[in-house]
Amino acid sequence: MAAAETIRIAEERNGFSPAIQFARFVAVASVLGTLTFNLFLCFVNTRITAMSDSHVMLMEMALTGGAFVAALDRRPGLPLFLAIFVSYMLLLFALRQQTDLKAIRDVASPAIFFALGYKLRDLRLADRLALAAGVVTLTFALFEYLMLDTYLEWFNVLGYYISRGAVTLQDSFGATKGLFISGTRPEPRTILPFLGQHRVSSVFLEPVSMGNFGVILYSWGLFRSECRYRWLLMIIALSLVTMADARFGLYTCIVVTVMRPLFSMTPKQIWIIAPFLFLTIFALYGLVIGYDDTDNGIGGRFTATAIILTNLPSSVIFGAEATDVFTADSGYAYTLTKFGLFGFVGLWTTFVLLPVSHARGWTFRGMMIIYLLLIMIISNSFYSVKTGGLMWFLTGVASAASFVDRTGWLNGLLARFQARAER
Repeated sequence: MAAAETIRIAEERNGFSPAIQFARFVAVASVLGTLTFNLFLCFVNTRITAMSDSHVMLMEMALTGGAFVAALDRRPGLPLFLAIFVSYMLLLFALRQQTDLKAIRDVASPAIFFALGYKLRDLRLADRLALAAGVVTLTFALFEYLMLDTYLEWFNVLGYYISRGAVTLQDSFGATKGLFISGTRPEPRTILPFLGQHRVSSVFLEPVSMGNFGVILYSWGLFRSECRYRWLLMIIALSLVTMADARFGLYTCIVVTVMRPLFSMTPKQIWIIAPFLFLTIFALYGLVIGYDDTDNGIGGRFTATAIILTNLPSSVIFGAEATDVFTADSGYAYTLTKFGLFGFVGLWTTFVLLPVSHARGWTFRGMMIIYLLLIMIISNSFYSVKTGGLMWFLTGVASAASFVDRTGWLNGLLARFQARAER
């Protein structure tokens, strides 16, 4: 019986069991689906019939629901976490006398895709999936950049967002066809100005997400030193960051590269307190500067976050009251207003302390921690499933996978020398 159980476990880990084969198929379909479903809906809206936000929600539910079914196994971790989180959110909804299903989605989707990656723990699958996602994104990015008029004939991005109600005719100055409103910069490009003011969006339909996606791909390539096409993946990632003119993406790639040797040496307690240290700095800064004009750069977003946090009532900060303050340009403020301070602490601490099977898996976790700490200064876009599907799946795989011990050969050589010396 013990031998049969060992064989069964080995087969499951190598993807031979029907359950694992199903989970692998769903992982590929759902991750690539989260990447491309907006492009598909944009095509339908442009060439067939009008789409609305309800269609977007149904697609997200279908993709996340499929991933949830595939992620389930005998371990109670995912259902237990979701049950605790939903119970907490229901308490907040009762206090606020207002329901916000998007807030539940914002956390449920990352938990599900992380659990799916953790269950499969297949580094080669993760490598291939990251490369496939990068190739698909780069292909459509080149199509958009090199053949813009043809691209818009098939994918009228502005019309899609107007149909969804995310952009008004006033926002678009009466235009009904074209790129998303952030698809061109009013000022010259920051990265390779000779490429022009067109900020490419590819399958994401808006450039911010493509820049964020480039950071995730770059981090995986930097992390996966054993992957034979890691350099190709990193080149694709930097190409996406460049084409999107994503200043945040470029700066973050530099930061994770410089900090890579430090992730394994930094105590987890430092990462746990890091966002709350940022919150304290923002609050103090906001109190000092009061109100000030802000621009669209990183410095301006820092100031905007400080001003928002300083002016939030304590009842909102602790989650007992809802607010209609615009917080999309500040991930810290958005997270506080959606989940309250205790929810923020609980969610962040859970993320940092999630189990890691091998010490090397912590390196990618550290990269994603840096990514989140930085992006929360300027945006809440990290909650988007467009980039989050792949990010959390890769984080789950890295947390559960077994890695080859690179020092094994050295230890073996030293052991042989020691044995000879003892003779």
